[in-house]
Amino acid sequence: MSSPRPRVRTWRRTLRALALEGRARAARSGADGLVRDRTGTTAPAEGAGGRVASADEAGGSSGAADEISGADGVLHLSPGPHATALALDRGPLAPPVLLRPRQGRLGDCWLMAPMLAVHETAPERLRALIGDEADGIVTVRLPGLAEPLRMDRRLPVDARGVFQYGRRDGANPGWVGVLEKAIAGHIAGDYAFLQRGLARYGFALLLGERVSTRLRLPDAARILAWRAEGRALCASTHPLSPRVPSAAGPLPPNHVFAVVGADATSGHVHLRNPVRPAELLVLDARSFRRGFLSVDVSAPLR
Repeated sequence: MSSPRPRVRTWRRTLRALALEGRARAARSGADGLVRDRTGTTAPAEGAGGRVASADEAGGSSGAADEISGADGVLHLSPGPHATALALDRGPLAPPVLLRPRQGRLGDCWLMAPMLAVHETAPERLRALIGDEADGIVTVRLPGLAEPLRMDRRLPVDARGVFQYGRRDGANPGWVGVLEKAIAGHIAGDYAFLQRGLARYGFALLLGERVSTRLRLPDAARILAWRAEGRALCASTHPLSPRVPSAAGPLPPNHVFAVVGADATSGHVHLRNPVRPAELLVLDARSFRRGFLSVDVSAPLR
């Protein structure tokens, strides 16, 4: 009798396990001062003179996926696939009015679109995740974790010093960059892993609860009813979506949008692209059905 086939650990199963069970990676912090690589092997994280190595020394500018748990208990990540170094974000962290989150060069629309959808529905939910900043260290309280993550505000930049990943629209990274960094460290210990995912997992990481995925796309009346209930919505395109025209050009393939409203009279659907969150994209019902594959719906958030 043949032995059962081993269960393959796919990126989808990894996201489901980490998002819902809250099993943070070793990058979350501890006092052991160990470096853990992708295989789980541990070794002392020493730099010159026997001190704990910085993120840059442990493969920072090369984009390596090493995770560093310093003795200070602060999360350190390498710059990732589209940046060359880390720079300190000195701008506001979380002002009284939260600007919309904007996706950067990472392909993490599955996270940024749910973040945008929650912002459009109940921004206080996002503010509650970000703790106070003290001595340059910020705490992030992800719902799936028993303890908050601690991190500095050194975020990925290119050779010119321009921040490359998530940011507040029209401003510095602030709370968006810090939250993106926390989730990158939580689920994988590096930014590269964020480039594949599903919107339902983005919602789970931000809200700590499952959402409903609908393959039958809703009409304008249903969208308005969900929005009136305080639900956050995201819609995902498919590989052939570029064949569908819109006022902003062809729809991007395999991309996630925040659904922010609809017009009951015309049946048009209102969406925001996390890459250009300030622009409202209005699609007629036929284009919405042709260009999108599914809709993810949260529970009422307010």
